[in-house]
Amino acid sequence: MKERIPLSRTKARVWPITLLRLHVTDDYSTLSPSFRRSSEDSPAPQVEEWNMPRGNECAGSDLCQELAGARDTTFSMVYEGEPPSRLIHRTENFRLLADLSPMTLGHLLLLPVDHYFSFAQLIDDLEEELRGFLGKVEPAYRETFGRYTVLEHGSCPGMESSACISHAHWHILPVDGRRVNELILADGLTPTPLAGLDHLTRFDDAPYFMCLHEDGMSVYRPRRPMPRQYLRSIVAKIVGIADPLWDYALVTRKDLFRETVALTSAWRVGTDPQPT
Repeated sequence: MKERIPLSRTKARVWPITLLRLHVTDDYSTLSPSFRRSSEDSPAPQVEEWNMPRGNECAGSDLCQELAGARDTTFSMVYEGEPPSRLIHRTENFRLLADLSPMTLGHLLLLPVDHYFSFAQLIDDLEEELRGFLGKVEPAYRETFGRYTVLEHGSCPGMESSACISHAHWHILPVDGRRVNELILADGLTPTPLAGLDHLTRFDDAPYFMCLHEDGMSVYRPRRPMPRQYLRSIVAKIVGIADPLWDYALVTRKDLFRETVALTSAWRVGTDPQPT
């Protein structure tokens, strides 16, 4: 069983790195010319590389700081107290948040309180609690938003993350999971079907992509470098977001965020004003 690293022992800095590096806007037309793409020949906006910490410690993760109760985070700077929190549901070891740059209405993030690089690393410790959490959230999610698909880019120590975030997190989205799998397959990745959450531990030593929906759970091991925010780019093709507007550092979609928070207000069982 892997040792969990409490947030009080992490080495994270209170530094909302994404907000400092790129413009964050609801209106793509307001971006400076260097962040626009007027044709297929124009280069995509680049995000500065952020080296993954080595070992199970959190170095520079804005999510870790937010979970620890810090006020100087990307969320607080972008939304300026409206709403005061994006916490939707909590248990002892998990938090459910609204994604601060949603791809669609109902875009949520599920993440552990303690720092892990992937859900594959936490299953041995927290599988029972995770199953209980999902047993409460999934029915409410389906009733509110319809489809229910879970995506993850699992990280590992020592890699440069094309997910840009080193703290384990699941994306929960109302998109067609079968279509997600089709698009990943079209990029040449081979799926490994999993019979259950406990089988995810087989992938705790290397990066992976995971898709979970009503037809089952599949994991993909990339054999070549993949684009940054790869899964967001996949979802963008399904929901009709133009390249590169799926980049969370370019467009925030505040209206979708605030509507998602409002629609999930009845789920706030066991929550408090701040995810501490």
